[in-house]
Amino acid sequence: MAQNKIALNKNKKRFELKVDGHIATLYYEVYEPSVWLLTHTLVPDPLKGKGIGSNLVSQVLNYCQEKQIRIIPECPFIISFIQRHPEWKLLLFEQE
Repeated sequence: MAQNKIALNKNKKRFELKVDGHIATLYYEVYEPSVWLLTHTLVPDPLKGKGIGSNLVSQVLNYCQEKQIRIIPECPFIISFIQRHPEWKLLLFEQE
């Protein structure tokens, strides 16, 4: 599988990853300008089990790191991904 790049769809408040005619999505909400809630990840059935979800989350986390956006993960898949890849914990927004 070629490394497809994510696209930010601000109108739909989601990141999109197009693969084999399908679109995997990761939805977000802006909590503060530099803090985003990552609310839901959706991978179409034909793409499941191919690492598409992990690829999508990884690219979104890279995007957030580059833009200095802290995250609040609400999606169980994203929470699990960060637990498996603790280097991403540095992006977590700590609410006081």
